[in-house]
Amino acid sequence: MQSSANPASPAISRLSVRVAALLTAVLLVLPPGLVAYVWLAPEQIVNWGGVAMADFPPRPLEGVAFLAVAGVLLVYAGPVVWGFWELRALFRGYARGEIFCPSAAVRLRHCALAMVALAVAGPVTTVALSLALSVGLPEGSRHVVIGIHGEDLGFAIIGLAVLVIARVLGEAARLARENAEFV
Repeated sequence: MQSSANPASPAISRLSVRVAALLTAVLLVLPPGLVAYVWLAPEQIVNWGGVAMADFPPRPLEGVAFLAVAGVLLVYAGPVVWGFWELRALFRGYARGEIFCPSAAVRLRHCALAMVALAVAGPVTTVALSLALSVGLPEGSRHVVIGIHGEDLGFAIIGLAVLVIARVLGEAARLARENAEFV
């Protein structure tokens, strides 16, 4: 629904189309890219986030260990995929002129919630990934890593800030609709 009071400028429309196309490409590449990463560079996984502290030996991941690590990273990517999907929808709406409207506020709210979910997923993923990397290792080489990192706190704070901005945008959309009814 295009707001007649606030149509998108041609520059906003063009930029929004490009950003939406970029997000579409990322959404198509991200899940298979993560699986390819686990398959092609398993020795790098031991350096991911907090699991690096456990000093797991770099090794090829096979069978259950490969499936466990790939599964953990795909679950961790869930909030990222959701956030990018909503961001894509937001920019597609901007391209259509849906700037100050309830749907833009809802999409921005969903992006914010995805960031907060990612903040929660970070520490959970660290634990799950350390367990997955322990699969197939001899006793004494297995580790469980628990930790909260700066990026987790950053995602939470930015997500909460964007959540407030989304509420403000929703209120602006409501006021714009009210003002349009008076005219």
